[in-house]
Amino acid sequence: MRQRPDEPGSAVTPGPVDEAHAPEPNEALAALVTKLRTELAGVRTAMRNRAVIEQAKGVLVERLGVTPDAAFDHLLQLSQRANIKLVEVAASVVGATAPDPQAAPVTTAPARQPGGASKIRRPGPGASAPGKNRPPAHEALQARHQLISSRIAASGSFDEAAEAIGTAAASWPGPATVLITLVEPAGAHRLAGAYGMSAHARRAWQQVPPQVAVPITRAARDRTALLVTDSQEIADQFPDLADQGLDAQAVFAAPLLDGDRVIGTLGLSWERRVDLDADTNRYLSALAEPVARKAAELAARATASPAGTDEDSATWLPIVLETLVHPAAVLAPVWADGQVVDFRIEHANTAAAELISPARAGQDATLLTAYPRVGSELLLPGLVGVLHSGGPRRLGPARLSPTAGADPAISQVMTADASRVWDRAVMVWRVHDESELIHSQLLDAERIARIGSFRWELERAEPHCSPQLYRMYFGDGQRHPVRVGELAGCVHSDDLPALQDAVKRTLVGGEQLSWEVRGAGRLAGHRLHIVAQPELDGAGIVTAIRGTVQDVTNQRVMESRLRRAEVALTTQRRRVDAELEAAQALQRTLLPSEPELGATEGLWVTGRCRNSADPGRVDGDWYDACALPGGASLLVVGDVAGSGLAAMTTAARLRYAVRAYAALDMSPGEILSAVNTMLCVLEPERTATLVVARYEAQDHQLRWASAGQAAPVRYRGDGRAELLPGPLGLPVGVVAQVTYSDTALELASGDRLLLYTDSLVGTRGTDLVSALDVLLGAGAHVGSDDVEAVVSHVVESLQMGRDADMGAMLVRVTN
Repeated sequence: MRQRPDEPGSAVTPGPVDEAHAPEPNEALAALVTKLRTELAGVRTAMRNRAVIEQAKGVLVERLGVTPDAAFDHLLQLSQRANIKLVEVAASVVGATAPDPQAAPVTTAPARQPGGASKIRRPGPGASAPGKNRPPAHEALQARHQLISSRIAASGSFDEAAEAIGTAAASWPGPATVLITLVEPAGAHRLAGAYGMSAHARRAWQQVPPQVAVPITRAARDRTALLVTDSQEIADQFPDLADQGLDAQAVFAAPLLDGDRVIGTLGLSWERRVDLDADTNRYLSALAEPVARKAAELAARATASPAGTDEDSATWLPIVLETLVHPAAVLAPVWADGQVVDFRIEHANTAAAELISPARAGQDATLLTAYPRVGSELLLPGLVGVLHSGGPRRLGPARLSPTAGADPAISQVMTADASRVWDRAVMVWRVHDESELIHSQLLDAERIARIGSFRWELERAEPHCSPQLYRMYFGDGQRHPVRVGELAGCVHSDDLPALQDAVKRTLVGGEQLSWEVRGAGRLAGHRLHIVAQPELDGAGIVTAIRGTVQDVTNQRVMESRLRRAEVALTTQRRRVDAELEAAQALQRTLLPSEPELGATEGLWVTGRCRNSADPGRVDGDWYDACALPGGASLLVVGDVAGSGLAAMTTAARLRYAVRAYAALDMSPGEILSAVNTMLCVLEPERTATLVVARYEAQDHQLRWASAGQAAPVRYRGDGRAELLPGPLGLPVGVVAQVTYSDTALELASGDRLLLYTDSLVGTRGTDLVSALDVLLGAGAHVGSDDVEAVVSHVVESLQMGRDADMGAMLVRVTN
């Protein structure tokens, strides 16, 4: 065959070159590199296509009875007539005779839009047999599948296999990215090959832990292919996909199986939505099989190959397990309906075989047959978690059911450590008496409580001490020689004689020792509580002493602090009691006496201060009534914010200040303005509400002013009730230089007035309108001149709490 000049290996005689137009050396070198790269790409394409061409030649040799060269010429003629590439003609010939791939079903998420996802099933009994009356579309799918499979089989690396999938002319849209991963022993997915990925994306997918929510980890975990074609479903199910540098509108992932082992995954993504029919989905899923074969072949060439685990593990795993003292086994998951239902004991060392009964240690031994209860409750879910997360996990402790013939009083406990090796789990466990766990718990208790124990057999010079006692004495838990005579250096010299005397009584008389001493040397500043119990022989002679030494330094410090706090609390209580008594006495002094109430001309006056039900509290409520020069009377009701002696002191100052200002013939509004200035200057931290009224008996005129929201209530003789009209001002002590106005009105004989503090209607949670309605409706109780009845009626009607304090004064015009 004549060789074309542009084909590789052709010999071309160079013609003359014009030296003036000769290319630069760098340009010539770049052109040569480009040419070589193009030729290399062509050679690689030819190598990938050679397998399917050779298969087609074999089919024609068998069907037509011709030689291989004649079969190749026949393929060339078909290619030229149909104007189709030779490799595609060969794929069509092979696809028409090859059986359909038995692809595994594809799990799909429910689509948010019609046609957004599909589910592939294996061909049913009615599926067309290979090469028998298959429609042309079906044969086209088969041909493309054979072509892609051949290109994958001819690939020399994982990247070439991914490129063969990404660039193939398939019935589905070309994917934006293709990736192939291998599963590492701990379950992580290591990127082996990719197509369409940037360098940044490759770094993000270099190693993906099994717990990351991306399609390949889900496919490997569930051992089934999945296809999601809705972007919202992708965001919901795989939130970590965006963090891995992929913004996909559709994704596909399938596990790569080598026997029953998951050795890797195949993943595809599209940047737009794809709609695939059932046959196309089935052939898409079938890509996993040739990729798995190629992955096993390529991985087998590497030294750290997971593909050889079936053969290699049978050699080295038993050897490794036999080096372990404790029982150990390699457990293979048993799958049913997409879930792990048990673990098959694949390899076990001698210690494990002795622990498991011979009847359950055969080829079909499983975790649940060996340990039914503990296996189902603890081991099975724990091992499944190890497979999913890839990280090691401590399981137990768990109580085991007593075996046949065992003493039921002796409780056995299992503890296990498990880790993942590829898609298997390695478990190392121990079965021991519960006393071993209790021993470690006792050591922890000694360390936490800072207490050590000892046993001293008198015939020996060195007592046996617990680790905590060594830690207290030497500062660590290491065992050091400790002589009994050396222990005297740990005791303060002032406490040593008494301790030696107590020890003598224990050794000679067999008395129990309980003593507290101060430490010395390294234990200086510590207090130690020693308890020792002698052991006697049959003759009553002390042969050994066992006991404990506890560091009670912190306890004694806390006790000292507690005693000081108790003393301070007692002092505080006495001071509070003294202040309470003083406040109660001051309140009694502030309230007017009966002679003072009766001295008001033309009025009958009575009052009531209701304190909180708290016995340790005195509130700042008060009222006052006194006669003024010229036949006038002063009426005051006040409430100082706060409680206790300080509030009552302020109330006393306000009482006498109001009396003094009233004696100067100041109006109620002027009195409130003056009191407000006094409180802002002298006691800026205090506020108070006041109602001040001045009654002139000669003309029955009442002038009143309020610092607060309590307007007096007037009950007429005919039973009508009304709030006195007039302005209400801010409490005194809130803002300086506030002007208060007073209001004048005429009272009739028999009218009654109720003056009260804000707390009677302004308690938190009380509706003001409802409270005023209750006050206006209290006329029936006012008729008896019983202020106690009025206050009780208001309190009960408004359901005020036991802590509500208030002051009220009832006034009746007598003439």
